[in-house]
Amino acid sequence: MSRIPIDELRRLGITSEDIDMARTTQEAQRRNGSPVQSIAVLVGAAHPRQRSHPNPNPPVDLTDRALRRRGAYDQAALLLDQQALRESSPERAAMAREAAHAAKELSASNQLEFDFFGGGNVSIAFQYQDAVTERLRNSGQTLARQHQALAVLWQITRHLAWQSYECTKTAADLCEITGITPNHMSPILALLEEVGAIRRVKRGRTKIIAVTPEGAFRGNVNKHAEAVERYKLDVIQGGKTDQAPE
Repeated sequence: MSRIPIDELRRLGITSEDIDMARTTQEAQRRNGSPVQSIAVLVGAAHPRQRSHPNPNPPVDLTDRALRRRGAYDQAALLLDQQALRESSPERAAMAREAAHAAKELSASNQLEFDFFGGGNVSIAFQYQDAVTERLRNSGQTLARQHQALAVLWQITRHLAWQSYECTKTAADLCEITGITPNHMSPILALLEEVGAIRRVKRGRTKIIAVTPEGAFRGNVNKHAEAVERYKLDVIQGGKTDQAPE
């Protein structure tokens, strides 16, 4: 029996302070949505009643696929909310809900439209960007051609391989991405190579587009020096003999 009248509790030696504290705990349980225990259980005069039937609507774990469709912070918030429902301690349940609320706030500040930290972003050096822009301005080409060259360079750096100097897209791929015809793409790539923005190296029957890691790099910054060395050996020194003439 888990419910005992207050008068009986007093006769058992339970103090008024303990009874008041138990009532305060009950209020906290109600606020947090936790099961409300009887005063007799809270003061230790009785054992909790064992439920004969489990919760008919227990928290259901989401599948891995359903979780992946949410952002990392949303996943954390959902799991914390579910765990709060399982907690028997009102204090722990409240802490879990606070943590879930913090995760939801982080998600809202991180997920407006774009995930900045997702996808392995490319780092571009200001010196490289400024130098290429200045050289294009002094190339004698029309302003429209300069802008086209910068747009193509944007796509080249966007598609750099991980921790590599190579662009994963060929000239034909860049034509498809940008909508520029092959007849116009060829002189644009030649212009970018002329101003030192890119280098093209013949690999079999394909020309690999390379960008110096000192200008643009996608990968672990601790591996940057290794990428620069590979670029120096494979492209600058190796390209002197392997690079095909235009």
